[in-house]
Amino acid sequence: MLSEAVPAAFGAAIYPPALLFMAFLLVNPQPRKRALIFLAGAVFITLGFGFLSVLVLQSSGAESTKHRTVPAWIDLSIGIVLVAFALVVYFRPPRGPKAAKKHRELGVIGLLSVGLLMYTPTALYLASLHAIAKAHASLLVTVLSIILVAVIYMLLIEIPIIAHAIWPETTIRWVTAVNAWLARHGRTIIVVVAAGFGIYLIGSGIAHLV
Repeated sequence: MLSEAVPAAFGAAIYPPALLFMAFLLVNPQPRKRALIFLAGAVFITLGFGFLSVLVLQSSGAESTKHRTVPAWIDLSIGIVLVAFALVVYFRPPRGPKAAKKHRELGVIGLLSVGLLMYTPTALYLASLHAIAKAHASLLVTVLSIILVAVIYMLLIEIPIIAHAIWPETTIRWVTAVNAWLARHGRTIIVVVAAGFGIYLIGSGIAHLV
């Protein structure tokens, strides 16, 4: 289960806009408070969707361990979505950075909303949840697995918040440098992870169908 779920979650975690927004929050007044509010919005949508989707997949019987035909189609479908996602990211023109002043007046509701919108589940996060659902592990293992992939998915928020509490100035420089690196290489990493995992799921789905 985790051998599929964790790599997909790490791929989903590579999200330069989140780090860019964190860099903005950390150089403005009340950095940790505002960053925690942003994180709260991300946690709500990530865990809420995670628990709901795994529950729906398992209760619907689509992930039954006794009948491999339907799960094979799910593997195939998600694999196709991931490959399509990789192609879209690869051919999409680079987005220019948004002006930071657009975010200066965000209050609690605004920050929560940004967290909700930015962490609306992606194809790679959906793939990691699919891997958890089809494993049909015990309730405790399933819950812990969903929490684990959610934590991984939000690493670009969590790490800067923790680091800023210990090394404020160093963290700001680090976040700025990493954000610049992701601006150059993040797209390539996302494409490789999404395409690789998508091809794996397509192959797995076809193998169980034939």
